[in-house]
Amino acid sequence: MLRIVIIVCGILLGLLVAAILIASDHGNVLTGLRYVIADPWGVATLLDLGIGLLFVAVWLALVEPKPWRAALWIAALLIFGNAVTLAYLLSRTCQARNWRDLFLPSHQP
Repeated sequence: MLRIVIIVCGILLGLLVAAILIASDHGNVLTGLRYVIADPWGVATLLDLGIGLLFVAVWLALVEPKPWRAALWIAALLIFGNAVTLAYLLSRTCQARNWRDLFLPSHQP
């Protein structure tokens, strides 16, 4: 079952990176952001994204055994968004033996 998570995360990460590359070729992110924040639904979407990234950052800080690694992952998360969420989940899934290992804190030194 964990292999399915690895496959799904890998596919989603590939799709997200491809979409980012295509959008980057199309125009500047700040120009696109102006259009997004001009619409109330765009603001709601950005708020949704921010709350989700905050939740992932807290979860990551709780489950990552080494605080310095958690800090690096969280910094990357805040800069690159959910591509980092997928990369972290993919990394953690590859190391997990069961669902508990995937979502709950490990007891490693």
